[in-house]
Amino acid sequence: MDRRRKIILHIGAGKTGSSAIQDFLNLNVDALRREGIVVPDNDLNLSGRIYGNHVRVFREWNDDPAAGRQALEAAIAALFEKAGDASTIVISAENLASYGAGPSLFEGLVKDHDIEAILYIRRQDEFILSAWQQWNAKVQEDFLAWLIAVVGILGNWQAYLVNWEKVIPRASIRVRIFDRAQLKDGDVIADFFGLLGLAAPFDSFAYPERQANPSFADAIMEMVKGNKRIFRDAHDNRFQEFVHDITGNRYVKNSKESMLTSAQRRAIVAKYASSNLWVKKVYFAGKKDGLFAPIKDDAYFLPDAKTMLRQQLGFLVAIVLGVYQWRKNPKKGRGRRRP
Repeated sequence: MDRRRKIILHIGAGKTGSSAIQDFLNLNVDALRREGIVVPDNDLNLSGRIYGNHVRVFREWNDDPAAGRQALEAAIAALFEKAGDASTIVISAENLASYGAGPSLFEGLVKDHDIEAILYIRRQDEFILSAWQQWNAKVQEDFLAWLIAVVGILGNWQAYLVNWEKVIPRASIRVRIFDRAQLKDGDVIADFFGLLGLAAPFDSFAYPERQANPSFADAIMEMVKGNKRIFRDAHDNRFQEFVHDITGNRYVKNSKESMLTSAQRRAIVAKYASSNLWVKKVYFAGKKDGLFAPIKDDAYFLPDAKTMLRQQLGFLVAIVLGVYQWRKNPKKGRGRRRP
């Protein structure tokens, strides 16, 4: 088999610009195809709508790795056959980074294809808080109880990488830090594009116009956390889509707003000191300073109870007004739909 055929795996992690990268892939399916790169549809074939997002199918295959491995190998073979002279398949599934069985799905493929894995990582305090809002707040009611349970485990980049190194050679794993100061041109899409190794210039490709998958203010999620009448599971995004459709970006979270103090954040990151040092030595050997930027005392603010209540009341009024306006003109929508 032609060893020049390659599979590029964007394995995550979640909340490190994955939605922006997937939007870029979605917008540039044809342009990438002209460069020999195939972006498959959600089920890893070419018959459906292509979004650049392959999370769902790998979630299913992770539950049954043996069957998933066979299905994946069949899908990749069919893709290369249908794609003709294409040299590369790009898969983006941010859940793959943390799936224990994820690497085993590729054990057979790595023998016949050049496989590269791309992992974006971020400082654990930011990653954990983002993960709480994106997934876990939907099914958990007590933030601190959940936080205590996951610190040291969730976002342990060394553990994730060691797991993937069992199947993919270390030299074929690209680790990038999700921090504007350390991304190419301060932009995760430009950074990811650079890893594709294309001759075509970046500015010849379409660029997403909107912020992808933003987080909402903590005051909003505080009202609905763990509510089974609102969320079916941790992956149910209907509420977020509804809020964005009705209010646009009015309640997107301020990057400086925090549920934790700077001291608490430093305590979280300290739990990962040894694993972060390992990642730095192995994947960033020439880096002189720490793996991540230090946490400054004045970098974040904690909204007080009065401010939170004011945000919540304003949000409820905005929702009522937004629904009223939508009923008057249902064709005028603000939102965007993701798979």
